[in-house]
Amino acid sequence: MNDLPAGSPTDSTPSLARRLAEVAWAFLPLGWIAFGGPQAHIALLQERFVARRRWLDEERFVELLGLGQGLPGPTSTQIVVAVGAARAGPLGGLVALFLFLLPAATIMALAGLGMTRFLSEGDRPAWLDGVQPATVALVAVAAWRLGIVVVNTRLTMGLMLLGAVVAILVRQPWAFPAVLAAGGIVTGFALREQRPDSTQASGGVPLRNLGISPLAGFLLLALFFILLVGLIPARLIFQHQSLELFESFYRTGSLIFGGGQVVLPMLLTEVVEPGWVTEEQFLDGFALMLALPGPLFSFSAYLGAVAGGVPGLLLAFVGLFLPGVLIIYAVLPFWERVRQYPWVRIALVGVNATAIGLVVGVVFLLWERADPNAAGAVIGLLAFGSVMFFRLPAPLVIVGAGILGWLFGLLGLL
Repeated sequence: MNDLPAGSPTDSTPSLARRLAEVAWAFLPLGWIAFGGPQAHIALLQERFVARRRWLDEERFVELLGLGQGLPGPTSTQIVVAVGAARAGPLGGLVALFLFLLPAATIMALAGLGMTRFLSEGDRPAWLDGVQPATVALVAVAAWRLGIVVVNTRLTMGLMLLGAVVAILVRQPWAFPAVLAAGGIVTGFALREQRPDSTQASGGVPLRNLGISPLAGFLLLALFFILLVGLIPARLIFQHQSLELFESFYRTGSLIFGGGQVVLPMLLTEVVEPGWVTEEQFLDGFALMLALPGPLFSFSAYLGAVAGGVPGLLLAFVGLFLPGVLIIYAVLPFWERVRQYPWVRIALVGVNATAIGLVVGVVFLLWERADPNAAGAVIGLLAFGSVMFFRLPAPLVIVGAGILGWLFGLLGLL
């Protein structure tokens, strides 16, 4: 299915029911094969919805990537919501979100309800050793494809390198939004004399299917802040564990930029210190989460289940994901208007180049953490070539990498 970018003048705009079906069909397998963390998820989304389905073009996708990295919440999940909403409105975003989260959240919830030792430290399956270098290769493909569109001058190359260096050397959550802002400021000054139309992105066509008004965006943003500010005194006044649990996870989801591993230190403090979860239970659940596809925020379902059964898992899961979903829905309608201003388009040149640098830096970080041997490097090389040059679908490549990992494990090569 090779659809034109949403909002294109030649897009016949199918009915809402058909577009929802398209979103459901496209996202159905993603939650099962999205291994490797947020940057690998972004690579999958780029391959599936930019390179193949063409729901968005490269520059608009990079804008969403920069937007997600500059907002609190899980970046890859926010991009999932944005892609679904761009194709089929708010309901499309929710369908995409549900299908993306379902596999990992279900498994983690079941683990928290009674299988906390489902996967111990020494039981990591060999096929995951094949999947890991393949996911790094997919991130590299995404960085290459997006970079050749955005990075085309010495200035943007320098900003890309800046983003990569920051991603590698600075592991603090404030680093991502700070370096993105720096990239926008640099091009804002360096290109201030350029004609506005020279920086017009090819993805400048409005997303006609977004279906979120500025008023709705304002109300969602107000709800985000009301909950953030109001839950803290409510927790202190009523002192009920359910309210305390929801407030802890909502506050954590509201203050984390980039998602992924960044959320772990806060979660550890929030659930272990009150005695809701023991440190051993936390580490057991984290080991299982690392073996699963999907966003790491799904770990909240496990922690909530251990802390409070079914009600606890629902409160923790919704609490951690809700802030990011609220804020991406709230910001999108304003972003569609703000991005049309010439000074914003000029700043986006730097923001987008720096965002690509963050992806490039993560390629090196992931490869260092994967620490593959020769067999793992072969799997990574084959995965890169299969997607980059032979245009094989990323899900098929991930499955093939898992099979190779299993075979190499049997032969003692991994």
